[in-house]
Order: sequence, then structure tokens, then C-alpha cells
Amino acid sequence: MFSFTAEQIRFLESSGKVVLHACPGSGKTTVVAQKMINYLQNWNRSHQGIAVLSFTNVASDEISRQALEMLPKGFSIEDPHFVGTLDSFIDNYIFLRFGYLLLKPPKRPTIISSDIVNSYRYWRKECYTRCLSSIGDFKWASNGKLTKNGNEITCSGNGRYEPPCIQFKKALLSKGQFFQDEVARLTCILLEKYPEIAKCIASRFPVIILDEAQDTSQEQMKLLDFLCAAGLESMYIVGDPDQSIYEWRNANPESFLKKMRDTGWQQLVLTKNFRSSQLICNATFVFSDIYKDKKANEASGLFAGYNKKPILFLYEKDTTESSIVERFKEECAACDISFSPDKVAVVTRGRIHSGNIVKNLWKTPETELLAKSSFAWMSGDRSKAYSFCEKALFQLTIKDLKDINVSIEQEVSKILPYSQWKQIVIEVLTSLPLATEQCGQWITNVKAIIQETLTTHNLTLLKGTTVADLIKIKTHDTQNRNFKQIPIKNYFEVKTCNEYTYSSVHGVKGETYDALMLLIKGTRGNTLTPSFLASGSTDTELMRIAYVAMTRPRKLLAIAMPKSTVQLDIRFPRKKWDYIEI
Repeated sequence: MFSFTAEQIRFLESSGKVVLHACPGSGKTTVVAQKMINYLQNWNRSHQGIAVLSFTNVASDEISRQALEMLPKGFSIEDPHFVGTLDSFIDNYIFLRFGYLLLKPPKRPTIISSDIVNSYRYWRKECYTRCLSSIGDFKWASNGKLTKNGNEITCSGNGRYEPPCIQFKKALLSKGQFFQDEVARLTCILLEKYPEIAKCIASRFPVIILDEAQDTSQEQMKLLDFLCAAGLESMYIVGDPDQSIYEWRNANPESFLKKMRDTGWQQLVLTKNFRSSQLICNATFVFSDIYKDKKANEASGLFAGYNKKPILFLYEKDTTESSIVERFKEECAACDISFSPDKVAVVTRGRIHSGNIVKNLWKTPETELLAKSSFAWMSGDRSKAYSFCEKALFQLTIKDLKDINVSIEQEVSKILPYSQWKQIVIEVLTSLPLATEQCGQWITNVKAIIQETLTTHNLTLLKGTTVADLIKIKTHDTQNRNFKQIPIKNYFEVKTCNEYTYSSVHGVKGETYDALMLLIKGTRGNTLTPSFLASGSTDTELMRIAYVAMTRPRKLLAIAMPKSTVQLDIRFPRKKWDYIEI
């Protein structure tokens, strides 16, 4: 039986509007799961439920897993309750049900994939360089005007036509089609215009628990405020602003910080770290914006007394990554830590294959969709692989994705039985070359597969003259002349689990390892560098990325960085860090 601390019990016994600030390794997921269990065991309202929400499917699944392990026999998590992401909650219970009220004439809205953006052809060159890659920044304001990053569009048309972005968004609007990242804002407009909807949701889910709240957007937090004002019995907002690393997905830690300062909310904290050793806690708290001027969190777990200081590897400019990893492996062996992917991780700020990236590799959206399909299939995500492959084949032979009125299935059924179409997609999908193949050979093989499919099933291309016109990659790259020898998987892979886990920091968020090394490759620019770690502001997403990495290990933390003249003593004092030169 899990023994809860006094801090955790205060949260479990709380009610009303509660904000819980939980430090790394504080057992946050466990207490959220237990909070849900406490409600479930005493719930007797068949038409009302508890909503337990998080930012990602992985986090939501972990809450469900822990809750199911702790629940007594006979209890389950099912309707009328909901456990899932905040996005899916907003989509399914509010926007898709009531969003028709924002459309004229009224119609059921649909949420579409951003894949269709790549199929849209702008007729103005500057649109490609300024806007096409960030179409998600365009959002409808409450006054009906289109904005980009909050500013009203000022681009002019060509006299006869409006700017392409407005044309494109209006075309989507006429069909009731929206991107996921604009749903929260539109839902806020909906609840503000029709407050009775918020009352309906507050009655259906009188208790809402939101985990990973530091990753919510400003619009999502505003939406939750609407629900609170509509009569929620209790709302629990749980998170850690120091671990907000999704600003590129509109995460806004300031929204959580405001709740931490709001006297209208009950303020609770979890300050004990049950993951890391005290020596790791003592070395890492200075990288936290909240704890930097306080004291380190108290290590209270099984490895609290583990007697190994964090290591700062300082390597020469020409040192290979493999030799750095080998040196880290030696330290793991000295600590009797098994060098395996479940025990050891090496993480970087960006993509693990960043050195292989080729700009504008995919010359058509169909080619990129097929490449994604190959990778998803190799990764075991059969559903996603099928979806990518179907979209590619649909756009090649039937219609542009942007022109779909309802669904691919309905469009296909106008031409041939959908069951027959599915078999064709599966045939292509299972014939695609492996994502481990080199780019040059992969594209050659894909062309042959598509041509054979067209011939076998008497299909014709929608546009272009030949398969080679529509399935192609760039021919030359001055930065990486051998890019055709790079495996396809390198363009999508964010994490590998071979001898050890090799991942971006984002890929290990929420995970725990016995040992972890943060590998710093840069010396300048807007990335993790020795200078930035030594003196950079803690109130930035970049520092939070470093902090998330440093707080993953139980026993051994290492940071590897290039040697430099930077003064490291302030944040890397030798009494807390072992310096090792490579």
C-alpha cells in the first residue's frame, strides 16, 4: 500500500478550485490517479462524471494505468467518466457538438489534418517564404477577421482576389473545417457567446482534474475559467512551470503561474523528490526558475542517499560522439548501472539526427506522406501508417485533400466500393520499402510500386503526367551532398532504443532512468551551449528543456559539453559536480 506524505494528503483531501505545484519526481501522477480513485469509489451520479485530463495521450494513459492498478476489483474507468487529453475533451464534448452555432449556414464542424496545407498551392511567391510553413498561425478572431499571431492580416490582394491566406481559410470555413490548434480559441468564442453551453458541460462533468497544466495554452486555460465560472464543483490544476517545454505547440506556462498567484485558488505544493538522489537535487535546483533562489527539493525516495555527484564531461572540439558515450558508459559501469535502454538515456536538445536534415527534401506532399507511412509502419503504428498511405494515394488518384467535403471514405465511395479501396491502400502500404532504406533507393522503389498499383487496378493520376512528376525528392543539396545515402527513418526518428535510449529531451519527458547524459553539441546560437547553461536566464523554454533532462535520472546525471573559456563555477561548482576532461 502506497504511503502518502502530508503534502500529498492535503491535495487528496482538498476540494474547490485547487492549484498544485509539483516538483520533478514528486509522485504527481500517482496522487492524480489516487484523487480520481477517491471520487470513483464514492460516485453515485449515473449521468455525471469526472474528467481527468492531460496534455498528451502518453500522460493520460499513464494516469489510467496507475489508477487501474490501484482500484479495487469491481471498479473501472468508463462512461460517464472521461480520461484523455484536454484537446480530445474540448473536441468531443464542446466544439464538435456545439461549434455549428458559429457557422453560417449552421453545419457540423470537422477538425482536419495539417497535411492538406502541403497540398495547397499559393499563387504568390512571398507566401511560401513567410506563411505557408506556419499556416497554423492564422486564426479567426471574434470579430470575424483573420489574424496571424494575434495581428490582423494587412497583406493586400492583387486587386481582384483577396490574399491567398484569407482565400484558403475562407475555403476551409465554408466547409466547416478547422485545424486542431485553433479549436480552443474558437471554443472560447463559443462559450462567451453561449454561456449556457459552459453550464451544460459543468453539469455533465462537475469535477475536472487537469494534469501537466503547465503545457496548456492561454486559450485552453481561459476555456477552463469559463467552466469554473459556470458552476464546477471542483477543478484541480496540477503541474510544474519549470517543465513547460511545448511553447511551439502554444504552451504558455504563465497561465499556470497566474493560477499559482491567484488568491481565489487554494495553493498546494509537492516538494519532495522521490526519483533522484539528493546530490542530483542539490546540483539541479539552480536551473529552476522557481527554486533557483530557494533550496533544493528534499530527496525522499529509494535513491535519496545515492552517493554519486553529477558529472560534467568537457570534451575537445574533435571528440566524436561515440567516444563521449563510451566514457559515459564507463561511469555507468563504475556505478553498477546496466547499460540498457530502460536504464540509461543520452539526450539532446533537438532531433537526434539533426546533422542529416536536408531542407526541402520532399518535392511533393504525396512523397512526404508515403515516407511518413514507411516510418510509421516500421515503428509499429499501423493505424497512422495506413492513414498516411491512404491520403497519399487519394491525392494521387482522386482529389486534393483540401477539396474533401466530408471524408475520404465518402469521396472514394463515389468512384468505387470503399472495401476495394482499402485493399488497394493495404496492398501499397505492405509493399512500401522499409524506412531503413537509403533515400535514393527508397524513392526508386516507391515509384515502381505506385506505377504497378496504377496499372494493376486501372487507376489514373489526378495531376501531372507521370509517377516521376509526383513522387520525387530533391536532386542536389549543397550542404549535404551524400543525402541520398541517408536512411528515410532519419528524417522522422526522434528516439531509438538499442544499446541505450537515444532521444530528444521532449522524448523522455515524464520518464525515469538510472543514468542520463545531456549531450550539448553547440557553442553558439539559440540552443543549449556552455555559456547559456552557465549564465542564461532560467525564465526561458530553453533552460526548462535542460532542467527537464537533468531531473530524469535516479542515480547518475552527466552533462557533456565542449571545452570553452566560459566561467562555469556559479552553476557548476566543483563541490557539487565532478569535472572530467575527454
